Amino acid sequence: MNTSPSTEAPTTKKIFCGVCEGSCGLEATVQGADVLSLRADPDHPNTRGFACAKGLAFSAVRDDPDRILHPLKRQPDGSFKQVTWDEALDEIGERLNGIIAQHGGESIGLYQGNSVAWNFGAFLNLFGMAGALKTQHLYSAASIDINGYWLVSQLLYGSNFLNPIPDIARTDFMLCLGANPAVSHGSMANIGRFRDTMVAVTERGGRVVVVDPRRSETASLFEHVPIRPNGDVWLLAALLKVIFDEGLADLDALREQTAGHEILPQMLATLTLDQAAAACGIPVQQIQQLARDFAAAPSACAYGRCGMSIGPFASLGKYFLDALNIATGNLDRPGGWCFARPFIDLESLMHQLKATGYDRWRTRVDNFPEVAGTSPVVSIPREIRTPGKGQLRAMMVIGANPANSSPAADELRSAFEQLDLLISLDVYMTETSRLAHFILPPTVWLEREGFPIFTQSHSGVPHAQWVGPTVAPRGEARDDAWIMDDIARRIGIVPADFPGAQLLGKLGLRPSPAFLMDVGLRTGPEGDWFGLRPKGLSRKKLMNHNGAIKLADGLPTGILKKRLFTKGKKVQLDHALIRAEMTRMLAFDTTVNADYPLSLISLRELRTQNTWLHNIPKLIVGDRVQRLRIHPIDAARFGIADGDPVEITSAYGQIVVPAARVSDEMMPGSVALPQGWGHQGGWQRAVAIGGVGYNRLTTNRADSTDLPSGNATVNGVAVRVRAVPADAAVAA
Repeated sequence: MNTSPSTEAPTTKKIFCGVCEGSCGLEATVQGADVLSLRADPDHPNTRGFACAKGLAFSAVRDDPDRILHPLKRQPDGSFKQVTWDEALDEIGERLNGIIAQHGGESIGLYQGNSVAWNFGAFLNLFGMAGALKTQHLYSAASIDINGYWLVSQLLYGSNFLNPIPDIARTDFMLCLGANPAVSHGSMANIGRFRDTMVAVTERGGRVVVVDPRRSETASLFEHVPIRPNGDVWLLAALLKVIFDEGLADLDALREQTAGHEILPQMLATLTLDQAAAACGIPVQQIQQLARDFAAAPSACAYGRCGMSIGPFASLGKYFLDALNIATGNLDRPGGWCFARPFIDLESLMHQLKATGYDRWRTRVDNFPEVAGTSPVVSIPREIRTPGKGQLRAMMVIGANPANSSPAADELRSAFEQLDLLISLDVYMTETSRLAHFILPPTVWLEREGFPIFTQSHSGVPHAQWVGPTVAPRGEARDDAWIMDDIARRIGIVPADFPGAQLLGKLGLRPSPAFLMDVGLRTGPEGDWFGLRPKGLSRKKLMNHNGAIKLADGLPTGILKKRLFTKGKKVQLDHALIRAEMTRMLAFDTTVNADYPLSLISLRELRTQNTWLHNIPKLIVGDRVQRLRIHPIDAARFGIADGDPVEITSAYGQIVVPAARVSDEMMPGSVALPQGWGHQGGWQRAVAIGGVGYNRLTTNRADSTDLPSGNATVNGVAVRVRAVPADAAVAA
């Protein structure tokens, strides 16, 4: 924080939070270079006065004494030395040019973290840079938790980025699988005041059923159906089977909206309800009643997230989730499964630029199909270590900490050390950036221009917002987009992949991400068409408006044919890879492993976002200890008492967790552990709070993934546990 008091009068700016998919409206009170306070914006059309502790405390990230504010270069002894921007960028450019000259642009890799989804400049320049380099080494944190979504959307709707969301505000029946929106505030569904919107369903006489191995904060509010980890795909398949076998499907809707719907009952014919019940741990009679109730509801929506998207059949599970909504007539229907109204039609823009797709090429080592132009994170160590054309030799990591968050994290750390060049754009000395040759300090979202590029496509209340920087950057921090563009200049490319971009660069023209998005906005359905539609929107108009502009009261319906990019404007349901996945699922061994009899799932905490925010004092006060949740039956079986340190062993690794929490919130046979702990590096509070990395128990084996998408399997990990002495926990 600026130590010299400002003589300027405080001003209030209406902005939005850039921590998670909630994108909550905020009011920032600013004086000079300081953010005096952040509070929820009561006038925001979507979040209506709600914001969580993470966003409200975020100014502490900007002012954190541990924040990196100057470019750093790694020294031979492993320490870091401050250098100038020109020194850092010139040497990075020189080293990249050498690598490209010897091995080609295809040897350069880029990795984007979760935070890039709220940083439109970084998002566009990162994809553009990969395209200009003609590299297949574009990696995203999406392949740790959501690649199956992108794949299924491409197959069914014709675009990776076209994703329906649940119309909870108008539904009579919500089925929530593997999600905890009371804590996470929603993912792939930007429902303002998510918890309150769900509670309102029951207040008006509807039902909310939460399917989860744990009686989570969300499940405790509604009807809870415990399920075995990774059982969601079996449950969804069984629900569909009941619906088709009992004549409950809306055949008129299927004929009108879809092509190839006949494949659904055919695929499900060999599935038995007894088989599904055994795999998911839910009795047959309960499955049958749930299917009947869902189909009979005047309106219904099934929604699922991480719990069902990070298992071995994530893509098939997402396919069945959408099929359940579609087969019951709830697609594009009030209270059902609807497409949102983005103020910038990113889906159409990406489709026109041919930036969406699936299996247009295969990865070099593991032969994975690409998803939206990206390769899966699980392959990175093998891509670094496997010689040959296209071997990964340099990597730039933007807003991510894969050395903690990736599967088999220890192996990834070791592989990163073998790179010829590792560049990290990060505000902290994390487990990843401490391995880098250069750490380049980016701005945080309070310091840069932005609009919710990702969540505007999933907003329950359509609205438009584009804000300038709330305050000036601290130190020498620069926008990620600026950093990437300057590196791109030094290797002779423009970080853009649209036709003619490189020719424009040779002419000295480098269209900025803001310019490109403004053109997309102004020529889109909400745009002003450069003055021809005076009531339309533009970047300038939005930036001059203090707050978000509401576009509609809720989700539009009756727009299916306008939104689809598929042949005949119909949802395409029949795909060979889906049929193959169904065959693989039916042959999959779901019996309990005697050597590793418990099933481990990850757990989201209210004051944590993935691997960061553990360095913020307000978010680590109180009883902040990483605890393994375990049912009393399992605790007694393995001799574990509440508060005991616990050793957890999988086939891939072993860790010692500081303490156990014995609680009947867990389904017997399942245990849960918060992810994102176990820090090293230069963020002192994060290191001091201890804990251990969840992903040291996971694997990056290619055959362990969701095979169609390459998404990592980090849920339902087979483990065994035992209590250990307290001194063993400290030593670990």
